[in-house]
Amino acid sequence: MTFLRTATATALLTALVAAAGCGGSSSDSPKAPVSSAPKSSDSLVSADATSGLVGPAARATKKSSSFSDKAGAISAKANGKTGAQKHGVAAGADCANGGMTPTTENLGEANAAILCLVNAERADAGLPALANNPQLQKAAEGMAGRMVAEQFFSHETPDGKTVVDRVEPTGYIPSGDDWVVGENLAWGSGGLSTPQAIVNGWMNSPGHKANMLAPDYKDIGLAAAMGSPSPSHEGGTVYVNNFGARAGANSEITLPGHESATGEAAAASTTTAAAKKARAKKKAKRKHKRKKRRRH
Repeated sequence: MTFLRTATATALLTALVAAAGCGGSSSDSPKAPVSSAPKSSDSLVSADATSGLVGPAARATKKSSSFSDKAGAISAKANGKTGAQKHGVAAGADCANGGMTPTTENLGEANAAILCLVNAERADAGLPALANNPQLQKAAEGMAGRMVAEQFFSHETPDGKTVVDRVEPTGYIPSGDDWVVGENLAWGSGGLSTPQAIVNGWMNSPGHKANMLAPDYKDIGLAAAMGSPSPSHEGGTVYVNNFGARAGANSEITLPGHESATGEAAAASTTTAAAKKARAKKKAKRKHKRKKRRRH
């Protein structure tokens, strides 16, 4: 099933970072803050190399899907423990390494911290814990690596692969029609690259929170990769969480504030998006040829 629309990674990241007044840098460690403080508690922290974004969120069953290609800023306060869900993880006080800054050597510990924090939030909501699944983990690892290598920030890869397309080859999705898969994406640098900041960002985004707390999910696959999903921004860490259940899906659950599609409508939406993309590509090719002829 294909159901997602492509988002332009560079435009999303550049626009949001510029709007928040946050400077880019190749370092993962925050430098001295600039003189002006953020005007809003939801703004990115005003320090070089310290910023964070929650990416698109998606959920799909055999019968329906809901998704968004929009990214949003992670609050500058997201790395603080406030004892309240907004701008601070309410659950997960006993999770180790929540405030750890990721490096190439500790990505395993970062993923373990994300899993602990996600399950703590689910426990706080009266939901069962998610089990780490190697098939979903394989899909998540492939996606995280591609986002950094190919510089995109969308649930649909540059070659048009959706979360369903990427999970299916792992063998996780059964032949029946009772399965569900989902995906949360995020990127952060400096103080907003920690597992606690990332989970805070997801919990303060309605769509991502709904994905984390969906009652029909049973499994999760986690991945983190060093680097940025944008050619205009360096450093930081990309996070991918793939959720799923091989049975017991609730097709009526949708992600709040997100676009949705069912059955033929989903297929038609995907087909239309693909057609628009093909037309745009042909148009750009013709324009290039015209410019080349003028030069000669």
